[in-house]
Amino acid sequence: MPKSRVLSALVVSFFCAASLLAQNAFDQSSSTAGKPVGSTSSKTRGHRTLSLDLPNSLVVEGRDTKTAPLTPGQKFGQVAKNFFNPFTFIANGVEAGFDQAIDVHHGYGQGAEGYGKRYGADIADTATAQFFGVGVYPSIFHTDPRYYRAGNGQFFSRASYAVTRVFVTRTDSGRHIFNAPEILGSATSSGISRAYYPDNERSAGDFAYTMGSRIAFDAAFNLAKEFWPDVRHHLFGHHR
Repeated sequence: MPKSRVLSALVVSFFCAASLLAQNAFDQSSSTAGKPVGSTSSKTRGHRTLSLDLPNSLVVEGRDTKTAPLTPGQKFGQVAKNFFNPFTFIANGVEAGFDQAIDVHHGYGQGAEGYGKRYGADIADTATAQFFGVGVYPSIFHTDPRYYRAGNGQFFSRASYAVTRVFVTRTDSGRHIFNAPEILGSATSSGISRAYYPDNERSAGDFAYTMGSRIAFDAAFNLAKEFWPDVRHHLFGHHR
């Protein structure tokens, strides 16, 4: 069961990242061809960032890019923008189907009822993880919830950078510190999920495992955000 759960998280994280970033690239090229993107962070001091008006808005091009800090209101705005888009519900639907196929959350059963319970649980997991991990704790600790993509360099260097961002983050002033919001957000979301997960998944061990799998999920999601543009370029050519 644990190995299946990790596999599910990894598969869905890459699916979600690829979908979001592909849509981002399409919308960005469309907007530049017709009209300007309505965001104050589209360009900052000559560095191009991904528009805050697009679904996957928490990505900035360039690990050393200087950007204006997000206000608490903007951080909570990011929660809404990233949650209330079709890809959130599509990705959670895929995850629920995958979980049902490999019988994750056995206590939910099978059939339409089991799928509905898994889907509801996955939506709730996503909502609480984003609310606390992007909105609440970054506002309390004055950290930046955005991912600053390295974009160039050797593969292992970039992969190491992407994975370690779950433990290292930026403050609003640009300093690098321990990523307490990631850890606390994963812990809070995992604690809340004990209320709706099956009765046999509510022990301290289950909590620790769920928290660890969510951190691993975010690390895999960072890898997808880091390397998907390279894959897209290799497959489809350069996007302007």
